[in-house]
Amino acid sequence: MNRKLLTTDYRLLTKRGFTLIELLVVISIIGLLSSVGLASFTRAQERARDAKRQSDLTSLRNSLEIYYSENNAYVDTLGSWQNIDTSLDVLVPTYTKVLPADPMKDQTYRYRSVTNQGYCLEAILEAATEPLQTTCTVSLESGYNFGVGNP
Repeated sequence: MNRKLLTTDYRLLTKRGFTLIELLVVISIIGLLSSVGLASFTRAQERARDAKRQSDLTSLRNSLEIYYSENNAYVDTLGSWQNIDTSLDVLVPTYTKVLPADPMKDQTYRYRSVTNQGYCLEAILEAATEPLQTTCTVSLESGYNFGVGNP
């Protein structure tokens, strides 16, 4: 009897690991939670980049309005869409310190003058719920879904 008790105690002392099923269950739960968290994180990043785009265009609009008040005309692009780094370089450094860049390196903000008395700035929003958000009086380019304009 004493020997049987020693064998049972020895088995209890030597069992120190987890079973394969226990490990698989824990790994499955961790994988599920991380995939849900990653999806939420990705969506939050998109919304943050969109907020920056909207803020950048608002800042450019303010700079253009100051430019207009001093020159009685907006920057002219002859009615064609142009990247802001080439068309609005006259705003630097007097009206804005630097021209903003889109958070995604493969996208650019675009600018178009409308008869020297109006303009439109456009950007591509990633998490746009509506197909088109614009205050521009001209049509946005294909693929662009957010615009800020005057008038």
